[in-house]
Amino acid sequence: MNRKDLVPIIYLFLTAFLLFIAVACTGTSSSDEMEKVFLLDELDKAPEFPGGYDEFINYLIQEIKASPAGTFDAIDDKIYIDFIIDSKGKISGVKVKNPLPLGTERALKSLLEKSPNWSPGKVNGEVVSSFQTLPLKF
Repeated sequence: MNRKDLVPIIYLFLTAFLLFIAVACTGTSSSDEMEKVFLLDELDKAPEFPGGYDEFINYLIQEIKASPAGTFDAIDDKIYIDFIIDSKGKISGVKVKNPLPLGTERALKSLLEKSPNWSPGKVNGEVVSSFQTLPLKF
């Protein structure tokens, strides 16, 4: 196996490792136990941005437009961002899955983390943390 054949394997391993770290490092409950992070298909009620998904997209567009010129010029394709909406509705654990310049990645993380609180997802009537993947096309 040559180096070129190893690149996808290494990328897959690193992606899985980062996902594991993101899930493992989410907030703790009041009893210092790890709070479970649910996938969308495990939820009875999905998390919701105030005003719905269209308002979330509008929020992102406004924040991107308000960013300093050139901040997001490095993005010319679809990107994927993983994040967690915790049981309080805050976004955390933001991971950009595509390689981007560090400044661009930090700006994306910042605008997501400072977004208004969501209504968290629910399982059996209880609020829970949930994992999300956001595809964005620039």
